[in-house]
Amino acid sequence: MLAPINNNYPDKTFKTFGFRLKKDNFFTIPKRKPLTLTEKISIGAGTLIGTAIPIIQFRKKQQVSLSKLKYTEKEMILLSTGSITGGVLGGIITDRKTNPQYKIREGIFQFFNAIVPTLLIKPILKTCEHFQPLNNTKAKAAAILSGIFAGMLFGAEISNRINGTNNGKNKRKVKFIDTIANIDVISGALIMAKFPIIGKLGIEKFLPLFYMWTGYEAGRMR
Repeated sequence: MLAPINNNYPDKTFKTFGFRLKKDNFFTIPKRKPLTLTEKISIGAGTLIGTAIPIIQFRKKQQVSLSKLKYTEKEMILLSTGSITGGVLGGIITDRKTNPQYKIREGIFQFFNAIVPTLLIKPILKTCEHFQPLNNTKAKAAAILSGIFAGMLFGAEISNRINGTNNGKNKRKVKFIDTIANIDVISGALIMAKFPIIGKLGIEKFLPLFYMWTGYEAGRMR
């Protein structure tokens, strides 16, 4: 006779690592109402404009083509700010039936979700370079990824306090999908760290697209 299937096994497994298989766990993807074509276009256009404005300024300042733009901490912060602002405004303009406060709150969350980890990159790199055991590619990569995730958690706390959602069911928690969306910060960190593979892959050319995703996600919140 076959042993009965233990449906609680996944729950026990994740509990071991501090997660619970409930509606509001780390791996849950938030369910959102489908967007209409008009809403998608409006949010996308807002994000595109919000990202394009700082890029135009970067190009004028650096006097290079778009494909050769260099991104430092300052450029990354301006890109994320522009894309999120554009996405939120685009969403509010086309989706007037819902409360715009939800989009604004998500915009604030995404802003700190990007800004705080970005501000930690340079101190982390300097710390690694100061200590010889950490001054290597693998150690820097591990430190950067750990710092980015820690920055996301800290950024979430800041945004929840600003939004007045630091207590109760409305508290915005960091989700696994947020770490994926933070590919822009991870890519920017690797660029600032000057990893050899970054130059070969040409990730800098795609960095604005990564930031546009963050702005689009903020604008589609309902």
